[in-house]
Amino acid sequence: MAGAITVVVTRPGAAGRTLTDELTRSGQPALWLPAFEFGPAPDEAQARAVLASVGDFDLAIFVSPQAVRATAALLAKPWPGMTVIAAVGAGTRAAVLAALPGAANAEVLPARDEDIRGSGSESLWPLLQAMQPLPRRVLLLRAQSGREWLAGKLQAAGSTVTSLAVYTRLPFAPSAELCARLGAAAHAGLASVISSSDAVDTLANMLGNQPDVLQALRAGPAFASHPRIAERLHAAGFAHVVVCAPDVQAIAGSLREGGG
Repeated sequence: MAGAITVVVTRPGAAGRTLTDELTRSGQPALWLPAFEFGPAPDEAQARAVLASVGDFDLAIFVSPQAVRATAALLAKPWPGMTVIAAVGAGTRAAVLAALPGAANAEVLPARDEDIRGSGSESLWPLLQAMQPLPRRVLLLRAQSGREWLAGKLQAAGSTVTSLAVYTRLPFAPSAELCARLGAAAHAGLASVISSSDAVDTLANMLGNQPDVLQALRAGPAFASHPRIAERLHAAGFAHVVVCAPDVQAIAGSLREGGG
């Protein structure tokens, strides 16, 4: 594994913690600095009311694994078989199959792992375009804010899209201990794993009082899970950006090759 460089994982939730643990077990120094923490739905009563009538929608789109888990906690009864489920990314699809009550009764898109061509909304859009007829009423399950690209595509094609916040994303506040560990690690070099465009700006704000850490992150390799995130990283001054899967094998391989 690569020398003393420390990989800073900014992916929030269980996926980020798991990746950090896996990197550490493999011998790669890693720290978990989630860009966001997850909170409850901003209006739980409204979320429950909409989900109580989820059978009225032709299609429901989950944008993240957290959207799946939050929805599962808010559902009063199992998922109705007549409402097609669509998942953005492999992790979200896995969460649907594992954590959403009643998902086995419904059609799930992508139908197979091999049908997943990427991690963003762009990879899901061709599968939705192929639906005949195009879903008339669509429910988009997400945080209180997020990317509007997929909703815009569906609306332009004639669908009515309802966005429902089933959880909140809140900027993470690192502890004094974590800040100290980041500062110490920065002297030997840092790499970063970035799983969303919003995380790029959040990271800069979070580390406003630690310019040495932010400088080390911008100078080291940054691993982006999507070209769109890579573009944001380049614009934010990150010098060495690599588009790769957010897993140990891909990250380790890139570090061995010099981080791109």
